[in-house]
Amino acid sequence: MLLGFKRQWLGDFAYYLTLLLDKTLRKVVSQHPGYDPSVQYLFAFWHGKQLLPILELKHHRTKRAVLVSASKDGDLLATWLKNLGYEIVRGSSRHQNISALVGMMRKLKEKYSLGFGVDGPIGPIYKVKPGMTHMAQKFKIPIIPVGSAFSRKWIIEKAWDKYEVPKPFAKAAFYLGEPLMIDETLDLATQSQALEKAIDTAEAMAKQLLSF
Repeated sequence: MLLGFKRQWLGDFAYYLTLLLDKTLRKVVSQHPGYDPSVQYLFAFWHGKQLLPILELKHHRTKRAVLVSASKDGDLLATWLKNLGYEIVRGSSRHQNISALVGMMRKLKEKYSLGFGVDGPIGPIYKVKPGMTHMAQKFKIPIIPVGSAFSRKWIIEKAWDKYEVPKPFAKAAFYLGEPLMIDETLDLATQSQALEKAIDTAEAMAKQLLSF
């Protein structure tokens, strides 16, 4: 119980810390003309670049849910995300994967938008796993490729995903790409490769925004 309380306290602390950091960032936000903030989407981004998408997608007008690991460390993350206004689906591709998939599909049926790092939870880095493309194909929900970039940042080099944290007062660029519909006639491997290219394009657009 004490450890659970500590993780919750750390999650609350992370929430206030990231809100403070967020207020210092000089943001540039752009989007493809086809993006509509009132439409249900699946948001795809790289696991190590999830901080800015999480902070920005809380402004999306539909109900929002995110996938969080069922591990004890995930308790901290779940507290942080709940404070930001997200519904939480617990599980991962390694543990409780069936319950996680069922939970995400339930949220999609309830018209939630859903986002997560599509190369997680353990990589390989910048390689799309088939989970999101499968859900997009099944529910006919468009995917929004997401890109983010910082002028100054810390990179956790020992982490498999090279997690990025912006330094205070850095310039932050956020880009929402063209909605991508998953073709029912193509296999998921081909669709995943197309999504990889779309995310890389969104990442490149975010880096270009840093120069404005």
